[in-house]
Amino acid sequence: MKRVLSILLTLMLLLPLFASCGGQAAGPGETSGSEAHTEGPSEPVSEEEGTVPATEPEPAETGKYPTEYVAPEDGSFTVCGIPLSEYTPMLYWGMSADYNYMERKPVVDRIEGLFESAGCPLDVSIVRSEKYNTVPKEEHEILFGVCFQREGMPEYDPMKNYYGVTEDGTVYFCSPSPILYPYLLERFAEEFLGVAPGSGESSDGCTVTPCYREIPAFDSSRVEAEGYGLVLEERFDGDSLDLTQWEIANREYRIGYETSSQVSVSEGNLILTGEYRTDGSFGEGWYGASVNLQQRYCRGYFEARIRASETIGKGNGDYWSAFWIEGSNPYDPDASQGGLGPGGAELDILENFGPDCTTCTVHVSGYEGNDGISSQHAEIFDLGNNYVDDYHVYSLFWTEEYYEYYLDGVLLNHTSFGYGTSSSEEIVILSLEVPRNFSIGQDVVRKMYVDYLRIWQKPTEE
Repeated sequence: MKRVLSILLTLMLLLPLFASCGGQAAGPGETSGSEAHTEGPSEPVSEEEGTVPATEPEPAETGKYPTEYVAPEDGSFTVCGIPLSEYTPMLYWGMSADYNYMERKPVVDRIEGLFESAGCPLDVSIVRSEKYNTVPKEEHEILFGVCFQREGMPEYDPMKNYYGVTEDGTVYFCSPSPILYPYLLERFAEEFLGVAPGSGESSDGCTVTPCYREIPAFDSSRVEAEGYGLVLEERFDGDSLDLTQWEIANREYRIGYETSSQVSVSEGNLILTGEYRTDGSFGEGWYGASVNLQQRYCRGYFEARIRASETIGKGNGDYWSAFWIEGSNPYDPDASQGGLGPGGAELDILENFGPDCTTCTVHVSGYEGNDGISSQHAEIFDLGNNYVDDYHVYSLFWTEEYYEYYLDGVLLNHTSFGYGTSSSEEIVILSLEVPRNFSIGQDVVRKMYVDYLRIWQKPTEE
């Protein structure tokens, strides 16, 4: 019951910002830890022949969401008058992107499980597409992905999470992060089928008509409304790192070293540098950098504005930028216990692997009988952002019920992966990671810039 109430509270905060909808039914890698730091597509939708540009969605309403779920008297499941049983769910997996570190099966299993738990089981069909598809493959479609365009759908926006139903009954779920498709379906199921995620209840039916929904961009007013206050704001003023608050790693690390010589503060930025040095404190070799707050934190909202270093890609022998939280450094797999042990979970808010590729991840050990590391990755490609030349805001909302990862306010994952969210105090880390091998030249220098770090938490009960 506590979990359901928490979910409903979250929805009450989100749904007022969703756009209006008519209808009878509505309403409510490699390894983990330091080892884990190894190493969505969007192209403009062309107006192909026969494609009718969609009208813009209605603007978001303000105030409490005005309607509530009402089960049809006959217990039927219909979308625009079409029986839901006649629909084919279709998962478009990838386009130009290759999700090497994301597993498709858990996404499919969650989607199918939601339909089954609601009382209307449907099997998911997998579609691999390298371009936008405008021709329906089935008579009645429930579409998950970004590789399609149908009459009545808004043009794909890579920086939004949204879903809806067109006039002809096509249902669509669009997100820059494939791992979010089941989450969007959960929102749909709660509103239109009257099934709260995790409740185990079956639906009494549904009547769905054309609509549009959008997950609003994250705003810090949300965490403040939920009782969180700003407890740390590091602007990196001055000309050196404040060592009363921060620790700098000085150690041998993977194929190189992390040392204080690679950490500097200038013009309001923390700068972490990766390079080959002949005069390093550990001798000749590859040097990277890692800093962490001395104060440990448990739950809250964590946000940093970062310009990632250049890199040639995941596993390709180059440094990469990271913003992450873990229970011990170095990582202790025996202490995780599925995320509920004293070691908690490793929460990778940012790992950047190219000009237009970023990931966020949850790592735990000892989960579901697995002696090794279990991970849930979200890989985001082709958003049109340049993480190397521009600053972007990377953040994590860590609550008792879930982790939410954001990029520039856009939700990338909503999860409680593991046995639930960590309740341990953990270490907040910013690092320019040393890989396991190098393929770049010894004259190459990489730099990661951090403009600020902010942390919100709830007051400690006395």
